Amino acid sequence: MIEIKFFKPEQFDEIKAEWEELQTGKDMTVFQQRVWYDGLNRQYLADCFKSSEKAVYAVAYRDGAAAMIAPVHVKKHGFEYKGIGSDSGAYIIGRWGFTDYLNFIYRDFDPECFEELVAQIRTKFKVKKFHFDFIRRSTAMDDYLLEKYGDNKISETICVQTLPHDSFEEFHKTMTKYSRQNIRKAFNRENKTGTEIHISEFGTVSEEDAREFFSIYVDRSGRKNELDIKKDGLKNTILKYFNKKYNDELKNGLKKFNYIIYNMVNNPDSYMIGIFHGEQKIGFIYGIMEGKNIWRNIIVCFDEEYKYFTPGRTAYFRYFRDILYADGKGTDMITDMSRGTERHKYELGGTEHYLDNFLVRP
Repeated sequence: MIEIKFFKPEQFDEIKAEWEELQTGKDMTVFQQRVWYDGLNRQYLADCFKSSEKAVYAVAYRDGAAAMIAPVHVKKHGFEYKGIGSDSGAYIIGRWGFTDYLNFIYRDFDPECFEELVAQIRTKFKVKKFHFDFIRRSTAMDDYLLEKYGDNKISETICVQTLPHDSFEEFHKTMTKYSRQNIRKAFNRENKTGTEIHISEFGTVSEEDAREFFSIYVDRSGRKNELDIKKDGLKNTILKYFNKKYNDELKNGLKKFNYIIYNMVNNPDSYMIGIFHGEQKIGFIYGIMEGKNIWRNIIVCFDEEYKYFTPGRTAYFRYFRDILYADGKGTDMITDMSRGTERHKYELGGTEHYLDNFLVRP
């Protein structure tokens, strides 16, 4: 027998035990862990979303035991055209922002629980569309969606990761010639100008450090999305408008609550590479460790004032050379640079893996 129960954001703690049991499933990543969703949930409690949007946690119980959790963001109104805007319907919580991989929460995928959850969510919230975005390929949920709703697959998303090597020398060979040249040029620029750039590991991050680091991201994002229709054309200007709107909301959200800062400080598996000019913070690479051999990178950014030195790219290189492959030794660590096809990911020897996106209608 399957029973579905719904929990509001203010009831999030009531399903703590169920969540922590289910999050051990092999399909789960750092983005399905309760501590990550604790941060996301606090954004809803801080009223960071519009009145026409709401969050709910639908839990499927089979014979009295929790079998699957659907964290759902419902948008009653919306419009999307060629990647601009966002459609109405039901989404997995985390669709907007820094949650790179989405999924329902389960230890073992249960198709009957999945179908019952989707059916009751549709009925309760009167939504006609369910957006299953950023589902990792080859997970049980992705396999099921492909088998039953393959015709509803609308696109795929590319992710990039660097795989383990036996030595730094072997890793270095995977870097493109162009990348190696650029790294040398960047180091030469530092030396010629006497600019002391270095990195530092953060296993734990203070609230003050987290806010200082994240403010670099917000400032850089704002600069990147400054509107200039003559330079960018109409379509790109519209895209920048929505990006700027999101960035402004994100910046304003810092006054209420920000789940990245929350995770930097409170997630025990957070791992940060700080980028410094002397003692000054000028950038960072932030991610979360998944077990002992995967680092899921979430954000990399740097102060635009230092772009001449490409500190983000050299920070990655320093991480590989001085930390991951210290003393030239090998590693079993996967550095997952996640969603996006930014050039530096490939230049660092990155290989692709994929997410599937589905739009399921009744």
